[in-house]
Amino acid sequence: MSIIIEPISFYESNYAWLMIDEKSKKAIVVDPGDANPVLKFLQERDLSLQAILITHFHDDHIGGIAALKDKYHCKIYAPLKEVSKIPNVDRTVQDGDVISLDGIDDIRVIETPGHTLGSICYYIPDLKVIFTGDTLFSMGCGRLFEGSPQQMYHSLAKLVNLPEDTLVYCAHEYTADNGRFATSVISENIALKNRVEKVKQLRSQYLPTLPISLLEEKKTNPFLLAKNVDEFTMFRKAKDHFV
Repeated sequence: MSIIIEPISFYESNYAWLMIDEKSKKAIVVDPGDANPVLKFLQERDLSLQAILITHFHDDHIGGIAALKDKYHCKIYAPLKEVSKIPNVDRTVQDGDVISLDGIDDIRVIETPGHTLGSICYYIPDLKVIFTGDTLFSMGCGRLFEGSPQQMYHSLAKLVNLPEDTLVYCAHEYTADNGRFATSVISENIALKNRVEKVKQLRSQYLPTLPISLLEEKKTNPFLLAKNVDEFTMFRKAKDHFV
């Protein structure tokens, strides 16, 4: 399979992820909150955009939809439970659905309520990747704007059960700050200390800290290491007030 994945950075911390089929020159983008950097990248590489995958309705994930659809007439896939909040949707998807596109014919939808009630992730087993939006971050998880701690805990449990060599592509470069918080609550974790040092080196060179393997996350992410919902809730409340 001739697919490569490139980060498109925008705003202060966002990533849209571009999956590119090098043979066909067709691309798929995940969560394009700003159309301009995506358009620039596509035009520079002489790529066409066949689809947009949306994880949830927040503006910094959907803001580029209209301009990209106008330019490329691409298909928009979005969560069924949030379709009223997302423009220009062509197909709604829900838990267990499979999306088939040119170059990638097995994109699996996993519902992960918590950050928002309709949040979803896109898992591609053939590529061993998952796009987690604002559900799972490196060494962190999304704020609970709509969902409950119980919902997010169970959503993350779904992701933990995926193969450990799955690479996590989340939508924000929050890793350094998440590492600081993680160190405050699981300070004796050796794997975490090593990960934090690697992150410092990457960010000092302005490089992305992503993707990260699910195995690494299971070793270093306090929200995945939480023993139960109560401990998860404690971590989440602490993170909400962490400076």
